[in-house]
Amino acid sequence: MSEIELKFVTRQDPREAVLDCILPELGKQGMTVSQAGEKRLQNDYYDTLEHDFQLAKIGFRVRGCNQQFEQTLKTQGRVSGGLHQRLEFNIPLGTSEPDLSLFDSDVWPDGWDVSAMQRSLQRQFSTHFRRTTFDVTFDDAHVEMVVDVGEVSTDKLHSPIQEIELELKTGQVSDLFTVAFVINQLLDVRLSDVSKAAQGYQLLNGITPQVTPLPEFLPLTRQDSTESAFAKALECGLAHWQIHEHRFLQTGSVKMLSEVVTAVRLMLQTVSLYLPVLQCPAMLTLHKNLLAFAQAWQWHQDLHSLNYLLSKKSLFAKCLAKHPALTSYLQGRQAGLLQAHAPENRVFDSEATALKLEVSALLHNKPWQGEVQGYDMPVMEHAKGWLSQGWQTVQQSMPANRPMRVANYCATEVLLRQTLWNGFLLGDLFAEERGEFRAPWLDLLIGLDELNALLMLKQSLHESELESQEELNEWANEKIGSLLRVMERTREVATRGDVYW
Repeated sequence: MSEIELKFVTRQDPREAVLDCILPELGKQGMTVSQAGEKRLQNDYYDTLEHDFQLAKIGFRVRGCNQQFEQTLKTQGRVSGGLHQRLEFNIPLGTSEPDLSLFDSDVWPDGWDVSAMQRSLQRQFSTHFRRTTFDVTFDDAHVEMVVDVGEVSTDKLHSPIQEIELELKTGQVSDLFTVAFVINQLLDVRLSDVSKAAQGYQLLNGITPQVTPLPEFLPLTRQDSTESAFAKALECGLAHWQIHEHRFLQTGSVKMLSEVVTAVRLMLQTVSLYLPVLQCPAMLTLHKNLLAFAQAWQWHQDLHSLNYLLSKKSLFAKCLAKHPALTSYLQGRQAGLLQAHAPENRVFDSEATALKLEVSALLHNKPWQGEVQGYDMPVMEHAKGWLSQGWQTVQQSMPANRPMRVANYCATEVLLRQTLWNGFLLGDLFAEERGEFRAPWLDLLIGLDELNALLMLKQSLHESELESQEELNEWANEKIGSLLRVMERTREVATRGDVYW
C-alpha cells in the first residue's frame, strides 16, 4: 500500500501540548478528533552484513506489541519538503523472527537473492516508543495523527524520539497541510524527512559534519516543462535545506548554516525567475515570505566572513596565528553572533516550518494552473531569454572599460550571485561551453568571499583596538589591493567569454 504523510520533530515530549492546545484548536476549527488508541511498540531493524537494505534505501523492521508481531518493508519512495510518499508492505508473523520469503517477489530490487539476504540478516538497532493515535476528520477528510515518544538505541548509544506524524487516510493532500499548519502555530516543531530507520543508522554509523554539495547544475532535460523545471528547483532547495539543518542539530557544525542560507537563496531566486510565467497569488505570497526569511538571516554574512577568517585552511591562517589576541577577539565575536541569533532555536521557529509547508503545499497544489497559460510549455523556450537578460544586466553593472574598486564589487555582489543562480537553474539545458563560461564568474564569487572577510578583519581591528592594529591594517590593505588586481584580471577574462546559450 502507499502512504502519504508529514512528520514533525519536537524539542520535548509533545503529548501535553497536543492534549492541551492542539486538540482543542482543531475542534474550534470544526474538526472532529477522537483518540484511537495508545500502545507501546518495540521495533527491531534488520540489515545484512553488507548493509544492502540501507544502500537500497529500504527500511526493514519487525514490530512487536502485546506479543503480536509484524514485519514491515518500506521503500525509499519520494520526499518533497517533508511530505513522504512511499510504499509500505506489512506481513503478520508468528514470532519475533523475520522471514523475508513471506513478501511477494516483486517488492525487491532487481537481482536480489532473497534467500542469501535472509541468511545474512542481523539486528542493527531498535526503537522503543509509546504511540498515541488520534483520528482527525472534517469534510471528506480523515487524517491520522500519531504522537511517538521514546528512543532509538544501539548496543552502546541512544537518542530520543519525539515526533508527530500525520498520515492522510482519505481526502486531499491539502487536508494534510490544513492540520499541519494548525500544529505549527501552536508548537515548536521542525518538518523532518529523517525516518526512524535513518535515525538508527546515523546512531549506528555516526554522522559527520560533511556538506553535501549541490550539483554543478540542476538536472534538467529539454523536455522539461516550465512547471516541472520550477518544481525540480524548489525540491532541490528544500532537500538541501533540510539535510543540512538536520546535520547542524546533530553536530553543531556552523558550516551547515551556510548551506541552509544557500538553500533559501536558491529557492528565492527560483521563485523570482519563474514568477512572471507562473504568476498567481500563492506565488507572490511565497516570494514575499522567502524574501523576508532571507533578510532575517542577513546576520549570517558576518558569521560566514568570521568562519572564513578563522578557518585553518584560509589564506589568513598564517598571519592570524602570529596574533593570538586578534584570533581570540574574532572567536569571541563569532560566539557572540551565535548566541545573539540562536540558530538552534531558529530551525524550530514557526516561520521556518511554515515556509517549508508553504513550499511543499504549493508544489502539490500547483495554483498557477488555474491562473495562467503556458506553464506546460518547454522551459527551453524561456531559458535563452532569461539567461541573456541576466548577463546583460551584469555586464552593464560591471563594464569592461571601467576599473572596479571595493565599493563597486560590493554593490554588484547580489546581482552577480542571482545571475549565477539562474545559470545553475537552467545551464543543464546547454551542454556546450557552459563550464568554461561560468568558471571566471564563479572565481569572482570566491574573490568576493575573500574581500568580505578582509573587510570584516579591518572592521574588527578598528573595534578591538589591539596593539598591533596599525601593522595588521597595513597587511589587510596590501591583501585587498592584491586581491582587487586578481579580480580585475579575472573579470577581464569573464567579460570576453562567449555565451553558451
